[in-house]
Amino acid sequence: MIFEAAIDLSITDNTAYTVLVALKQLGYDALHAVERSEIYRLTLAGDVPPDEIVRALLHAEIVFNPNKHRLSYDSGAVTDDTSTRHEWEAVVADRDDDTSRVRHLLAERFAVRGLERLERSTAWRLFEHDRPASRERLEWACRALLCNPHSQVATVRARPHRTVAGESAAVVER
Repeated sequence: MIFEAAIDLSITDNTAYTVLVALKQLGYDALHAVERSEIYRLTLAGDVPPDEIVRALLHAEIVFNPNKHRLSYDSGAVTDDTSTRHEWEAVVADRDDDTSRVRHLLAERFAVRGLERLERSTAWRLFEHDRPASRERLEWACRALLCNPHSQVATVRARPHRTVAGESAAVVER
């Protein structure tokens, strides 16, 4: 089973702001906003209920701080909502990211049952004044700034439909 969680800052994201300024200086004049999420992709043995994984991650201070983070997860839902259907994100991961220590802590200390593999990455979303950025714009941004091809790999994908966990679990991100 694959479970993907996205952790966003609920406070001002200075890194996203720096990327916004840099991409505008590189000629992306229509860029209006940049959002960033830390992505944790867990491979689990067996069929672990999503709420059990979410509960464990919400208590894992090594990846989540309730004072400054919001956790959402890929609900697997297919949506007809046109506002999310064509929203893209660039997922950038380090080629040599050693997650063995974090994986061990999540499995042993925070009781993520059946955790076999953990992958970390950063998801970037770009927004123009009236719409999300196109796939082509995200690919350009990866080449121009977001990804170092010598040490990282980037994939542009349709943004998954995510459900926010915690107090506002009934709320669905856009």
